[in-house]
Amino acid sequence: MKMKRTTPKTEQRLASVEEHTRATIKTLFQFLRARGQGDYLGEQVTQLEHSIQCAYLAVQSPKHGNDPEVILAALLHDVGRFIPAAEKMEKMITPDGQYIGRQSHEALGETYLRQIGFSENVHKLVGAHVMAKRYLVATDQSYYDALSETSKRTLKFQGGGYSTEQVREAQQDPLLEAKLSVRRWDDLAKKPKWKVPDLEAYEELAYQCLIDSRSKSTLHLKEYNLPTQPMVVICIDGFDPEYLKSGIERGLLPTFKKFLDSGFHATARSCMPSFTNPNNVSIITGVPPSTHGIAGNFFLDRKTGETRMITDDSLLRGSTILEQMYQRGVRVSAITAKDKLRKILGHGLKGAICFSSERAADCTLAENGISDVEQWLGQPAPSQYSGDLSLFVLDAGIKLLQEKRSDFLYLTLSDYIQHKYEPGSNEADDLMGAIDERLRRLAALAPVIGITGDHGMSRKSNELGEPNIFFLEEVLNAEFGPNASWVICPITDPFVRHHGALGSFVRIYLKDIAQLGSILSFCESLPYVEVALSGQDAAQIYEMPLDQEGDTVVISKPHAVIGSCKADHDLSKVKNHPLRSHGGLSEQEVPLIMSKPVNNWRRAEAKDWRNHDVVDLVLNWSI
Repeated sequence: MKMKRTTPKTEQRLASVEEHTRATIKTLFQFLRARGQGDYLGEQVTQLEHSIQCAYLAVQSPKHGNDPEVILAALLHDVGRFIPAAEKMEKMITPDGQYIGRQSHEALGETYLRQIGFSENVHKLVGAHVMAKRYLVATDQSYYDALSETSKRTLKFQGGGYSTEQVREAQQDPLLEAKLSVRRWDDLAKKPKWKVPDLEAYEELAYQCLIDSRSKSTLHLKEYNLPTQPMVVICIDGFDPEYLKSGIERGLLPTFKKFLDSGFHATARSCMPSFTNPNNVSIITGVPPSTHGIAGNFFLDRKTGETRMITDDSLLRGSTILEQMYQRGVRVSAITAKDKLRKILGHGLKGAICFSSERAADCTLAENGISDVEQWLGQPAPSQYSGDLSLFVLDAGIKLLQEKRSDFLYLTLSDYIQHKYEPGSNEADDLMGAIDERLRRLAALAPVIGITGDHGMSRKSNELGEPNIFFLEEVLNAEFGPNASWVICPITDPFVRHHGALGSFVRIYLKDIAQLGSILSFCESLPYVEVALSGQDAAQIYEMPLDQEGDTVVISKPHAVIGSCKADHDLSKVKNHPLRSHGGLSEQEVPLIMSKPVNNWRRAEAKDWRNHDVVDLVLNWSI
C-alpha cells in the first residue's frame, strides 16, 4: 500500500519538534492498540479492526486515496473512544439496558486531535462523524435503511436526522463531501476477518500529517510559525524609550545599536493599564487584556468583595503562545525576575524550565523543570531590590542556550532601577550597559532576538523631589460622603519599594451607582486627572475585560500618581529618590526591536505596532 508523502525531507525543523511528534504518534497508536481490542458496539469486529478497515476504504477511494488527511481522519474517526478521557463521557444506554457507546465521542476526538496539533481538516473531519450520519439520514432514505440496528439506536441519542435548514447550512461546507465519505466508509467497515493492512501501515502517514500541521499554531485567530532555530524574546520592565535613546546617543549600547542598524526597530504601545502583569500576559498571548482576562497586578473580586494580588493563572482566559509551542515539541523556557509572574508564564508548561530569579534558591525539578539553580549558574539569587535580579535572568538564559537546553526563551526583567533612576544616570547606564553586553552574548547563540518593554516610566515628582500624589478616595469621600467610593490601585504588588503602590491608573467602586455622573464630572475637574471614564467606556476604549472593571476609571496626567487613602500607602518606601512610576497613557510607549530585518518593510512601516506583537515579530516577520 503506497501513500503520498506530505512534506519534503529537507524542510528545516527543530530536532525537538521531530522527536516530540514521533513520541506523540507513538502514544496515540498505543491508545489505539490498547483500547481497540474490545468489540465494536455489538458488531462482529473489534474497534481497532473497524478503524483500520475504514482507513483502507479511504486508501482505495479514487477521489481521496491520495489525500493523507482524509485517510488519517478515516483511521481516527473514533479516536474519542480510545483516549483515556473517553471514560468520562456519558454512556448511551437503550431503554432495554443495552450499552451502545458514549455520547459526543466525535467532539472529544476532535478536541484531542486539535490539542496535539493536527490540522483543521483532520480534526474537523473527525468531529463531523455524527454530523455526517445525521445529514445522510435526512437526505438519503436508503442510507437510513442500510444502517445496522445498533447505528439506528445511537441515532436517537445523536439528535436524529437533520432538519431542512440544517441540511441547507451543511451544503455550504467545502469539506462536506469528504465528511460524508468518511461516514460511508465507517458504515461499511464492519467485515469480520477482512484482511487489510495493519495499524503500523499508517504510522508514518500520521507522523507526516502531524509534523506538517505543527509548522504553525493558531491562537486567538492569529497564526504563528513554529521556530526552526533558537529564538529569544526579552521584556525589559520599565523600558522607556529614553533609556535606549540616551544610551545609544552616548555610545554606551553597541549591541542595541547594532540591532537598530541591521535589524528592526519601532516605537510600540503597551496595553492599558501600563502595568507589569497585563502587559506580560499580552506579550505571551499576542492579544490585549480584553481577550486574555488579566488587567492589573491587583484587583477587586466583585463576587467575594475581596481584593487580591494576581500571582497565578486563574484569571487567564485561553492558552498562551508559549503553551502552544510547547505542546508541539518546542523546548520553551520562561524565566522571570519577579516570582509573581512565574505561574502565569508557566501556564500549560508542565515539565518545562520556568523559574524566577527572586526564588531561584527554591527551585525544584517538579515545580520548575530545574533545580539547584544557584549552583548551576554559579551565582546566589540576587536581592529582590536590585538590578542584578534582571541580570540573573539574562545569565540563566545564556547558560540554557550554551547547554542547548532551550529552543525558545522568554525572559522578563525587573524595573527596580527604572523606578529609582532616570535615563542618563550612572545607575541606569550601568544596568543598560550590562543588559547590552548580555545581548551580545545571546546574539551569538540565538539567531533571532526580540526585545520590548511592558511599559514606560515617568517622573512623578516636582522640582523639589516631592511626589505629585493625590489620594482620590479621600477626596471623593470628602465630597460625596463617607464610604461613597473605594479606590483600587491595580499597580499594587509585592515590590512595594519600587513604587509604594502608586501609579497613574485606578479603578473606583461606588457605593451608589446613581452618583456615577457626578463623580465623573468631579474627577475630570481635578488638576492631576487626564482621563475619567465609566468602567464600561474604559473597557471598550482601552481593550480591558468589562467583567473586571470598576464603576469608574481615572488616569492621571504624566507627572502625577493616584493613591487611595494616605494611610494605605507607605511613602517611606519611596522617599529616598524622586518617585518614578507608570500605569497611564503617558507610559504606553516602549521600544520594539528585533536583531534581524523584517521580511516586509512596507508592511512593517505601515503597521501600528503593539508590544504584544513581539512574539509575532520574531516568529513571522524575521528573515
